[in-house]
Amino acid sequence: MEDLYVYTDSFVVIGASIGGPAVGSLIAGDQSIPILLMAIGGGGMLAIAGYESLQTDPEEFTASPIVLLMLVGAACLTLLGTVLSAVTEF
Repeated sequence: MEDLYVYTDSFVVIGASIGGPAVGSLIAGDQSIPILLMAIGGGGMLAIAGYESLQTDPEEFTASPIVLLMLVGAACLTLLGTVLSAVTEF
């Protein structure tokens, strides 16, 4: 698999895990500065991942294996935290 797609997909998962619940809270009427900042940060990560995947040639992209491993680990942890948070609400 191309390193670029692992890199950008990790950012998509992190951005969606952070921004998705925050946007849901904003829609539900729970407004605060931390929730607003999480929604903006998550949306920004999604936008940056999309831009990066469209503007970068996959053949020319290089990333250290440790960076990719850390990004995948961060994506897994944020997704797990989001799922656990959603499950404990019910």
